[in-house]
Amino acid sequence: MARILSVSVPDELLDEAEELARAKGKTKSEFARDALVREVRLERFRTLQRYVRGQAEQRGIGPEDAERIVDEIRAEG
Repeated sequence: MARILSVSVPDELLDEAEELARAKGKTKSEFARDALVREVRLERFRTLQRYVRGQAEQRGIGPEDAERIVDEIRAEG
């Protein structure tokens, strides 16, 4: 089920969004929906990054270890 979301945006931002939507062959609704989807996915990714970073820190794994660990996993596969 789709629901309607009303959003207030500054005139300049709306003008830019309309221009980009037209250039991409999308409606304003499609353009806004795509932007919301990207933002939600980006936030989920950032949340996952924070979790993984915390787990790595608990195990004493730092950024300098990443390449070695990836190489080890690839060698196992």
